[in-house]
Amino acid sequence: MTLPRLRFALPTLALSLALSGCAPNQFMSAEGTRDDPRYSQLLDLIDEALKSDMAVVLVADLTPHPKLGDAMAMTQYTTRVIWMNEAAPQVTFSRGFQNNSLQKDTKTVYLFQSFEVHVLPPGKYLLTGGDDYRLNAQLDQVGAKNGAIGSGRGANGTSYLSPELYREFYKQTNWHDASYLTETKTRTVCTAVHMASGACVSQGEQQYNDTRQTGAAGYREDTQYRDIPAIKVQSRIPPKQALASFTLKGGQLVLSQRMHLKTPSYKYQQSGCRAVEPKMIECPLENMTVYTRPAPMEFSQKFIAQRKNLSAQHQQMLSRLEPMQITPLGKQGLEDPVWGVPVSLRAGK
Repeated sequence: MTLPRLRFALPTLALSLALSGCAPNQFMSAEGTRDDPRYSQLLDLIDEALKSDMAVVLVADLTPHPKLGDAMAMTQYTTRVIWMNEAAPQVTFSRGFQNNSLQKDTKTVYLFQSFEVHVLPPGKYLLTGGDDYRLNAQLDQVGAKNGAIGSGRGANGTSYLSPELYREFYKQTNWHDASYLTETKTRTVCTAVHMASGACVSQGEQQYNDTRQTGAAGYREDTQYRDIPAIKVQSRIPPKQALASFTLKGGQLVLSQRMHLKTPSYKYQQSGCRAVEPKMIECPLENMTVYTRPAPMEFSQKFIAQRKNLSAQHQQMLSRLEPMQITPLGKQGLEDPVWGVPVSLRAGK
């Protein structure tokens, strides 16, 4: 396991990109343990970024709701909400988690295996897009006419459609034979017997196999997967029609709100779709909805308090964690008990 190597003498944008997923050899969530002492090196980098007037955003690795924690439920939502720096549009921020395990982001930096780490320049960020999927679908089913690049874009934004293979998980009931475990054990046996008395006069050790049943035969439900064709739908809207905003200050350590797209999160004008490349279709966006939930502060504070190998300095730094405060700019709907509060494009914007 190797930690990202950052040079803090680099310009702030380069430093931002280094921990936001563009540097090699990132600290991956699958390596080490949650209490691996090497996380102290990553905490040192975070501390130095904060002292360099950068902002750090942590994203808790949580599902939108406990009932959506199953692998099969991941087809119902995505977490790829796109934020753009208003003053520097080339700087974007989004959660690295990929519902499609075939497209796993191997450059995401994780803290304690549970928080994505994003180092960003201070400023105002606008919610200007999100990535979603249409499963069991292919581009030729869209029925788009050919057109030049840009011919399928709309005033409210654009959905860019491209093909992708998607790994879908599902339940299947299968018959399982009884399972057994065989262990080699040692026992003491008599190796010589007195002829007259029949008493054992010599002993030795003998190895034997002991087999026991560990599982009964029967039908059981298993999690399986299959790779299916899908259309990736990347919706982008103009900054002036952003759905929400938040502001980061230099030296601020922020816990991100929970934001996700309930599939399908988009609505585009079918008649305006144009095939602009062999593997790309542009469609005028009519609407897009993002669901939001407050930053999970209580969960995060308890989780961090349980971590071992934290120095007093690192504990003090992490105690500065504060919840992200977003400002809705789009049309807010009524809160859903599972999905949260929806924010959509305002009609006529």
